[in-house]
Amino acid sequence: MTTPGDDARFTPILARLRGAALAYPEAVEEFPWGDRVAKVRGKIFVFLNIHEGKLLVTAKLPQSGEAALMLPFAEPTGYNLGKSGWVTARFGPKDRVPEAMLLEWIEESYRAVAPKRALQSLGGAAPVPGSPGKPVKKGSPAKKVAAAKGAPEKKALAKKRTPVKKVAAEKGAPEKKAAAEKGTPATKAAAKKGSSAKKAAEKESRRSP
Repeated sequence: MTTPGDDARFTPILARLRGAALAYPEAVEEFPWGDRVAKVRGKIFVFLNIHEGKLLVTAKLPQSGEAALMLPFAEPTGYNLGKSGWVTARFGPKDRVPEAMLLEWIEESYRAVAPKRALQSLGGAAPVPGSPGKPVKKGSPAKKVAAAKGAPEKKALAKKRTPVKKVAAEKGAPEKKAAAEKGTPATKAAAKKGSSAKKAAEKESRRSP
């Protein structure tokens, strides 16, 4: 039994996947057979639907299809489409939806279906959801996140090292001071002893005829 709440849970997820699919060059949305699909030049590259309380995502995966079918929620698409590399993922009300992976499926499917001209406009970039025809370089956000994540670590490491150096310097300072103070009496004594010996020698020489 399904409830309106089940559909409500998947609605924002479906909206994000739909936005990503329609952001690809020349992608359009249609509803053949009552299904929501995204097409490029008249060819379907992804099915996105909520049916009986479940989220269904179907894509053509010529490269990652075999690995995808090992997942518990994936199966070959019916109507003999599975033989052509199409995979369908089904998610129930309590299932976790791996959106990042589904976005990768949509991109792979688009590249497998889209004509060369559309792919040339796409290049090696992934589109920005909600901005048709405006790609962004792959990996850029990840690099920025990694850099932002690494910055505090470097800063913390620098702060961590600074006290160590400071402590070492402070620790060494008393030792140097102590060594200097320790050597001072010896130096003074040696100087005093040498001065007395010199005076005695001078006194002795005066007595000599």
